[in-house]
Amino acid sequence: MIVDDELYARTRLKVDLCLERDGFLVDQEAANGQEALEKIHCLRPDILLTDMCMTDMNGADLIEQVKRMYPDLPVIVLSGYEDYDYVRSSLKLGAIDYLLKHNLNREVVLEALQKCVEQIQQSGGKDTQALQAYRQNSEKESQRQLVLSLLNGDTIDPDVFSEQLPFLDHGSNIQLILMQIDNIHKLEQEGGRIELAMLSPSIISILQEVICQYALGTIVEIGGGEFVVFVSFEGWNSQQYYYNICRQLIHSLRQNLEKYTNLTASFVLGKRVQAANLPSCYRQAHQEMSLRYLTGYGSLINVSDNRPVRAEKFVTLDTASEREIANAVERREQEYCMSAVQAVFDRLLYGEADRVSCQIICLELLNLVIRNIKTVPLSDELQEFCTLMRVEILNSDNIQENRRLIVSAYHKMFDFFRTADRFADYNSNTIKALEYVHEHYQEELGLDAVARNLNVSKSYLSRIFSQDCGKSFTEYVACYRVEQAKILLAQGVPIKDVAEQVGIGNQSYFFRVFKSYTGTTPHAWERKNKNCT
Repeated sequence: MIVDDELYARTRLKVDLCLERDGFLVDQEAANGQEALEKIHCLRPDILLTDMCMTDMNGADLIEQVKRMYPDLPVIVLSGYEDYDYVRSSLKLGAIDYLLKHNLNREVVLEALQKCVEQIQQSGGKDTQALQAYRQNSEKESQRQLVLSLLNGDTIDPDVFSEQLPFLDHGSNIQLILMQIDNIHKLEQEGGRIELAMLSPSIISILQEVICQYALGTIVEIGGGEFVVFVSFEGWNSQQYYYNICRQLIHSLRQNLEKYTNLTASFVLGKRVQAANLPSCYRQAHQEMSLRYLTGYGSLINVSDNRPVRAEKFVTLDTASEREIANAVERREQEYCMSAVQAVFDRLLYGEADRVSCQIICLELLNLVIRNIKTVPLSDELQEFCTLMRVEILNSDNIQENRRLIVSAYHKMFDFFRTADRFADYNSNTIKALEYVHEHYQEELGLDAVARNLNVSKSYLSRIFSQDCGKSFTEYVACYRVEQAKILLAQGVPIKDVAEQVGIGNQSYFFRVFKSYTGTTPHAWERKNKNCT
């Protein structure tokens, strides 16, 4: 358990130092001493890390009470102060170690935590589940570091090698398989790095059992959702036999991963090589994994023995394609424009362009949309949509997903053009009023306020607005809010929050307005939309 009133300090210990790889899971946290005491009583952590300077109850008072109630609970003190009084008081109260926050790093914290492990072992000699897990995870981390050194081409002690990776001594060749969790950027955004880090041991445990059913071998996490599998087959068989076994193994790995974790992954089947050639084999497999951007999620990429190392192919949007698309947009020829955009992606796939090139071209295509709508009235929403899309394009590791995003942006652009064509005949004050509504629809919105903002009379604005838009100002605002509500409902926002976010605080009134413009209730519309998708 970590106790600190600074969220940043707690998060750094939980996430950045990756302590779970060495068997230490930050399972609980508290923002002050009183909260910590309540949680310790219920949850009984194995080790406590606490800040000294906190509100409500400081670290010294917390340690004093903890040592009175739980004398065997090891405590490590954290502080931002190089103050001997803090050091002396905490150590006198029984703290195992005192760590300065500005000096914290992985090695310093692990050294202090291992002292706690030794104390737990010595207090009664009880072999707790926590200690068992610690030993197992420490062994796995030791093996992981050995594998990383092996793939890096470092010199390894033969005795250590044969002790921790004995299966590599079986047979003359080792089969390397690289696995990459799909859509890792989105997973990190939704669940956070800590949840992914906590999931890794489960992935390794599940897939290690699968590997053992097929061959001698192991699976090790490299980082960033990437795992490497080594297998070694006993006996002599044909190349086709080994290939078929590896295909079956990958199929089983994929099935079990999805079944137990609901994740998908892509695989590269590397060459069968001797241990000395594993670094170059891994580099080639890692490079080939970039093809997954073109082949899509759940890919299986095979690196044949005769396949040369693939050269990077950096390309940009060629001038002819850019001019062709720009001319089609200018002439409002949607079908021709969409065909030209699709042709760009077809050439990228055919030429096996690298991910960076594809992303740059997608951004160039998106910038064409932004340039063409920037001067058109009421284009703020579409510009915002394109801005958000930039982030999605850079985070996506699948060209088909980026193709979908770009095609969607171009369709929205042509839809917008059709809507915007009628603005040419609108009064300039009507356009300004519409822009004001689109920007302030989440607030209380009345014709009086808009007229004052435009410095025109209320009656004048009401008359020209109705003439141009074909509906009153109040009707337009209500209709616009309903359209925005549909977007939020489709995104899964709760109905109560939707009502507030579109500027209608009263939920009953929101239901009446929504039904008057759609003919159905928000609940019914939400259910129908889910069924359609």
